[in-house]
Amino acid sequence: MASSSLYRRLVPDAPQYRRTEGDVYATPEDERRARLAPRLAPQVAKPGLQSPALVSSWQGAIEEILFAFPTYGVASAELSAGYKSVVAALRPGTKFVVVHHQSRRFDVAEWFDDAGHPAGNVTYVPLPDYVTFTDWAEDAYVALLDTEDGTPYLMEPWEFPRAGDALISESVQEHVSLRSAQAPLIFQGGNCLIGDRFWLLGKDYFADTVALVEGRNAPVTIPPGTTAPAFVTRLFADYLDAGRTLLVVGTERPIPLREFYGTREADTYFLDIAGDGVGTFQPIFHIDMFVTLVGDGAGPGFQILVGSPALGAELTGSQSPFALDDVYDSIAAQLAAAGMRVERNPLVHRPEIGPAFTVVELRLMANQPGNESLLPAVNDLIAAGASERDAARVRTWHHVTWNNCLVENAAGVGRHVYLPTYGHFPNEDLEPVDEEMKALWERLGFEVHLLGDFNPFARRQGVVHCIKKYLHRGE
Repeated sequence: MASSSLYRRLVPDAPQYRRTEGDVYATPEDERRARLAPRLAPQVAKPGLQSPALVSSWQGAIEEILFAFPTYGVASAELSAGYKSVVAALRPGTKFVVVHHQSRRFDVAEWFDDAGHPAGNVTYVPLPDYVTFTDWAEDAYVALLDTEDGTPYLMEPWEFPRAGDALISESVQEHVSLRSAQAPLIFQGGNCLIGDRFWLLGKDYFADTVALVEGRNAPVTIPPGTTAPAFVTRLFADYLDAGRTLLVVGTERPIPLREFYGTREADTYFLDIAGDGVGTFQPIFHIDMFVTLVGDGAGPGFQILVGSPALGAELTGSQSPFALDDVYDSIAAQLAAAGMRVERNPLVHRPEIGPAFTVVELRLMANQPGNESLLPAVNDLIAAGASERDAARVRTWHHVTWNNCLVENAAGVGRHVYLPTYGHFPNEDLEPVDEEMKALWERLGFEVHLLGDFNPFARRQGVVHCIKKYLHRGE
């Protein structure tokens, strides 16, 4: 991913608080991951018998859920419409923990009142207005239960660099009955999906944790005779989940995608920011953006959905040159080989057109320290016929995903899915995908609750699964 300063210079109108800000590491980190590739072949690891158990991504009724609503989202008509659509769709009786800025308490409380949720079911967690937390409530921790004594936890990673989100779990524990703790591991909640007897972890953060324990001043010491990957697997069992099998999801080798490409279409030149949102070993930096756990159902094996840009292109008639279809296909095959019943669903890789820069301007940027990754794209433009004075339009790419939804597969309340929609003006071409996804979930036996327009979230590299944290599941 491009450095934040270079990205902002190229895309000055990019939305603030994109989900990729701060948590996708810069080029040196990517290189460190790549050097680890030979030792990170896909593998299944059996954790030892310990007490932590992660809260399921699919099984049971959604009984208690956490949201974080910062001022920038509450004040935005587009973002607040998405928040309100989720609040209104969840059943009365659901309990909520709501992190908010102090000055926005009345606005947020009104959403729950309008949706008919009793005041006693909503716990408000105010933060000072100067705390710059984001609405991506899924990522800064995982929710788990200590099965030895029944204590719920929000377990934080060793580091979490995005805004003030690392302050949320400590604030939440002051208002509800759970504990906040920290693990000597690198992870984010959006890169974890919790099944029945297994849980999935995106490979990028497994690689980062290996680098952490091997680095100078590591928080833990690798025992003699133990490899770093084996020790990391043990740490994930000790701190996150002891009873489920860990499956590390990702490609065997780093994805060969540059940050920038210079392209030409007819007489128009583009500077494509192709790598935004792409991981080192994952086609999207968090697996919850392209994998959905459905659960048990008709047929053998655990049902799982894996996104396919090729299917999205068929429905929209628009194909991305940076879609990475083969990477999605390889991960689908990997999960099928692990015993999953995999079904593919459409996913869209979509461009946004930004400002124009001359080749001279781009070359000057590329020659500044830290911006060297821009130079190959400048050479691409020259090779495509651009002169030094020709201008290239910046074109950023983001993922429009229906995989990033809320799933309830429960004996007591039935099977429900809370599905984002995108086929709203000026994106009517996405309406056929909305309809296809609704039909797919109905074929799977789910009642579909269609949410509001989540295009403003997708442009920030996140959707509805990213703005919540399941705290407790019921029957």
